Amino acid sequence: MTRVQIMGIRSDLQKVVNKLHHLGTLQIDDINNIPDISAQELSLSADTQKAQEDSKYLITQIRGLIESLGCIPSKENLSSNEEVSLEEIRKNVNQLIPQIHELNLHKRELEGEFEILPRYGATLKKLLPIVPSTANKPGNTTVGVLIDVSHIKTLDAISKRILEITKGKAEFVSDSIDETFQAMLVVCPRGFLSEIETFLGEKDVSQLQFPNELSNLTPGKAMEAIEQRLDTIPNELKMLGRSFEGLANKWCEPLNRWLLELEESLDETEILSRFGETEHTFIVYGWVPTRDFEALKRGLEEEIGERVFVTALKTTPETQKLAPIALDNPKVSHPFESLVRLRAVPRYDDIDPTNLMALFLPLFFGMILGDVGYGLVLLLISLFLSKRMKPGFLKDISKVLFLGSIWSVIFGFLYGEAFGPLGEQIGLRPIWMDRANPENMIGLLLSSIGVGAIHVTIGLIVGVWQAVTHKSRNHLLERGGMLIGVMGLFMLVGTLVNFLPNSLTTPSIAVIVVGIALLGASFGIAGIFLGPIEFIGVIGNILSYLRIAAIGLASVYLAKVAYDMAGMLGSLIVGALIVILINALNLVMGTFSSTIHGLRLHYVEFFRKFYQGGGRPYEPFHNHPPPGK
Repeated sequence: MTRVQIMGIRSDLQKVVNKLHHLGTLQIDDINNIPDISAQELSLSADTQKAQEDSKYLITQIRGLIESLGCIPSKENLSSNEEVSLEEIRKNVNQLIPQIHELNLHKRELEGEFEILPRYGATLKKLLPIVPSTANKPGNTTVGVLIDVSHIKTLDAISKRILEITKGKAEFVSDSIDETFQAMLVVCPRGFLSEIETFLGEKDVSQLQFPNELSNLTPGKAMEAIEQRLDTIPNELKMLGRSFEGLANKWCEPLNRWLLELEESLDETEILSRFGETEHTFIVYGWVPTRDFEALKRGLEEEIGERVFVTALKTTPETQKLAPIALDNPKVSHPFESLVRLRAVPRYDDIDPTNLMALFLPLFFGMILGDVGYGLVLLLISLFLSKRMKPGFLKDISKVLFLGSIWSVIFGFLYGEAFGPLGEQIGLRPIWMDRANPENMIGLLLSSIGVGAIHVTIGLIVGVWQAVTHKSRNHLLERGGMLIGVMGLFMLVGTLVNFLPNSLTTPSIAVIVVGIALLGASFGIAGIFLGPIEFIGVIGNILSYLRIAAIGLASVYLAKVAYDMAGMLGSLIVGALIVILINALNLVMGTFSSTIHGLRLHYVEFFRKFYQGGGRPYEPFHNHPPPGK
């Protein structure tokens, strides 16, 4: 990264901002957070601040309209030769909002009506057979009452009082609606309606409130109206949907374009708070990838001329630590950058572990899942997802799974597995070992520990190298002591299994002691106790790789259980269904477990040997990508 200073006169400020936005390579530092610079923050005019607030409000409105219309982000170029002013955008948005609001209101009303009318219909259908004929008599009305079954005795008191109010001119029918409520209909002359409703309100009795358009109908007519309305509402909703579709076809493209333009315009005004100023000039500090510095300088000079000064500043070790981090790895390693950032962004003077993770994580995944059938299915799924996902974390994960599935197929041939034991039935034989065979258990465990030993050793070697380049005595003692101790441990194990001569037993123990002593020296006096404890921790880290064998075996035996269960059922169809379901479950669990435990081995056992992180990501000032990109 190259640290950059840009100076120019105030009249060229907007041109410079526009060009920087277009070039998209400069990460602009906040002038207030630069320790070695003392400059006044650029003051924004009242008009600029008002424009910011107006843009933010308009952006919120447009996003709401896009959501309401269900606009699909356009993958086409949203640029247009037609320039639309902020005032014109606001005018169009203000005209569109009431239309959308009215359609949404109507839609909610219809949906609410369609949801509640069946309840009224069910209640009426239950009470209709027992409704007295007087309910249809002109001048009469019907009042509905809902009572919780636990208070059903209150119906008698309510009936008695209503009879008093109507001077005995009321009739009652009641029935249970469900396990919770009892409904009662009161038929009486319309003149008593107001007094009855007042009484029910005073006693806090729930009334069976029908929609206004049904309230003046007799129960029979109301039932007919409900059934008729339920038939017409779906058609009204379809017509409403067509209205939304028409508005979407007309307005989605302009709304997406205006949103993009407003967001970019807002970016260009909000970034000004990071600039510095003098009476007549402005000043900008930031970082650009060294390879892009000349293009940045040339682009500004071509746009502005000699009135802008672009300077590459010398950096000290202290300022270099503030440099943003742009990871630069081979294309095959790009998906793993997201996983490294998930742990921490590397510091400027850190070693980027992305390529090491790209090598080992798919390998661990394949060793755990290790099945030709599962690997091929996962390969197809991950390939399908990676082609259809937008760039981002989930797309990177799908690419990681794609690489892991390739290793799973490779280890599937080595283990002789395809959908578990099915591989053996179709003639697949292990090239390396049948890991499900108890006779191979020790070999499988030792291979997992061996991979772990290599992985941890590489981490320690990288850690020692980093300690030397950083000139860190403590880290050199700590990581170097661990590495020497582990080398001594390997020698000791070699002598115990007769791989190395017995004469090396004493030297190997001496190497272990020296390693522990160096490790302890990094902790000072407390190292007498902490040194051996930390070394045991390193051994524990290596043994932790046994999970590769253990989780893989769990997957193998689950697949075996599927076929055993299918054979016991005696039904070909049911057995096949059981096999498919358990294998599908096994694939999901195997994929999840292989990913999680592979990441854990990196984050806990591997990264801790050398990786600190704590850098800040490279986030250049650039144009927004069009929606859908």
